[in-house]
Amino acid sequence: MAGVNFNNITYPIRRFFRKVKNVFRWLPTIWKDEDFDDHFIVEILIKKLEHTRDFFLSDKTHIADAKKVADEIQQAITKLHRTRDSWEFYEEPAMEVLENKWGKTKFEFIPLEDNPNLNKLKTSVENAVTEEEKEEYKKEFRETLKQCRKQYMKDKKEAYKFIAKNIDKWWD
Repeated sequence: MAGVNFNNITYPIRRFFRKVKNVFRWLPTIWKDEDFDDHFIVEILIKKLEHTRDFFLSDKTHIADAKKVADEIQQAITKLHRTRDSWEFYEEPAMEVLENKWGKTKFEFIPLEDNPNLNKLKTSVENAVTEEEKEEYKKEFRETLKQCRKQYMKDKKEAYKFIAKNIDKWWD
C-alpha cells in the first residue's frame, strides 16, 4: 500500500482559505467601486498590479527575474497612477501657472431671469480687466487646457502600450 500524500488532501483546504483571504484583501477596493465611473477601472487595475508586484517581491515566486518583473510592474503602476486623474497631474498645475500670471478667478452663480431655479456661471479673472486682456486670457486658458489634454492622452497611451508590451511575461 502506497503512503498517503497529505498535499493532495490539504491543498484544496489551503486553497480555499487563500481565496477567502484574497476576497478580504480586495474588499476595500471593490467597496469603493461604482459602475458609472471610469476612474474605478484604473483603480482596480492599479490594485491588481500592486498585488502582482508584491507577489514577485515575495519569497513565493519561482522565477529568477522576479525583481526585474516587479520593477516593470512598478513602472506600469507609476504610469497608470499619473494618468488616473487628469486634473491632479495635468490641469491643476497648469491652472496654477495661469493663476500666477493672471490672478485668481472669481466664480459667481447668477440666477436666470426666466427660471430662478437655474443659475448661470460667470467668471472673472483678477488681472484680465480690459476686453483685450479677457480675450487674451480666454485664448491662453483654452490653449493651456488643450495642451494638458494632449499630454494626458499621450501619457495614457504610453502607459497602456507599456502594459500591453510587458503583461504577457508578468506571471510565475
